[in-house]
Amino acid sequence: MIVTLLGSTGLVGKEVLQFLEASSFVEKIILPVRKIGKGPVGAKSYPVEIDFENLKFHKNIFLSDAVICCLGTTLKKAGSKKAREHVDLQIPLAAAAISKVQKVKHFLVVSAQGANPHSPFHYNRTKGLLEEGLSMLGFPSLTIVRPSLLLGKRSEYRAAENFLQKISEKHLHFFPEFWRPVHAKAVAATLIAALEYPPTGKHVIFNRTIARSDAF
Repeated sequence: MIVTLLGSTGLVGKEVLQFLEASSFVEKIILPVRKIGKGPVGAKSYPVEIDFENLKFHKNIFLSDAVICCLGTTLKKAGSKKAREHVDLQIPLAAAAISKVQKVKHFLVVSAQGANPHSPFHYNRTKGLLEEGLSMLGFPSLTIVRPSLLLGKRSEYRAAENFLQKISEKHLHFFPEFWRPVHAKAVAATLIAALEYPPTGKHVIFNRTIARSDAF
């Protein structure tokens, strides 16, 4: 299986990449990146430097069996709601549209537990609109994973999330499964399981399912 991984440098994306490298059913991993780094690359990985603002000029990166989208940013890092929408909504939808044209059979995406196109909260509304747009494309198989707060070591410091992690990791069992924080590695494992055994049509995996399998 050939897999294209978007967002391979993020918290979940890094974990997904490790799983893909170790998966016997994956033979090649296409990694679209803004800039090719100097770090080690796995035996199956093929980094491709692209312009994410002009994905239409990079259609070949979507010549794969499946596309996993782990793209996402924060309001602080993006600088504005409009800029965050571009990363969390517009780029993933553009990638999905090209994937559909390239006859990708399975599209997998990391959304959010509160995703709702009518939500009063901008982040949840953005993720809801993303899910709505992906559903309209009609992939043979569409996997949407909705995690709650992600636990894990991020490359950038996030004071609020770090504070919540310190509190929640010691008392995870007190949280209802629906909202319980989950490790990024558990989210990645959920994506890989769906990749190996793709559902027919649209399948939404809620946080409670991830939480039950979170042994990391």
